[in-house]
Amino acid sequence: MAAPTGESTKARGGLESDPAALAEQLAHGLRRMGFAQTPASAHGLFTGCVVADPGADVDALEHSLGEALPLTDAAPDDFRATVEAIRRTLLAQLYDVELGFGPLLPEDEPIEARAQALSEWVDGFISGFGQMPRLQQMKPSAEASEILRDFAEIARIELEPEDDEENAAAFEELNEYVRVGVLLIADELAPDDPKRIPMQ
Repeated sequence: MAAPTGESTKARGGLESDPAALAEQLAHGLRRMGFAQTPASAHGLFTGCVVADPGADVDALEHSLGEALPLTDAAPDDFRATVEAIRRTLLAQLYDVELGFGPLLPEDEPIEARAQALSEWVDGFISGFGQMPRLQQMKPSAEASEILRDFAEIARIELEPEDDEENAAAFEELNEYVRVGVLLIADELAPDDPKRIPMQ
């Protein structure tokens, strides 16, 4: 829910708590730093990194974005603070289902745009997940491997034209599958005593 007019949606640490505002904040930082990712793909990338290695720090998450080509007036410290806040939020959400983890997707866009964002998010997740060296020491279960294969299919999603009601139902089903699948993989790969940290 958006904050009332005049009230900030930022939680402590400077991270927007409203999904639309967070997407805008992340998009602004990505543009200023010269990264090519959309907010959805970057959030998926960061989530994949943290799921594969809960100990991944802000440097690892920034490195996962690739080479930056910042604008002259870019503020690297501000972007780094945003990435760190997202990292902390993900660590809190992934190990506490009551905190409502979910892919960062546009809420008020046409279903085609939301489906495209989900595709970008899942593609980012797969990329970030595969980048973490910790996975070389672990072997995902058959269930986790099947989920990852399904994610690869979802990344290539194409909706049927002129069938908004059916597309909306299919999108919601896929979005929920992704959300639950990420939580299942995170639980499987979590350390024996994962460090839970507050979101704020």
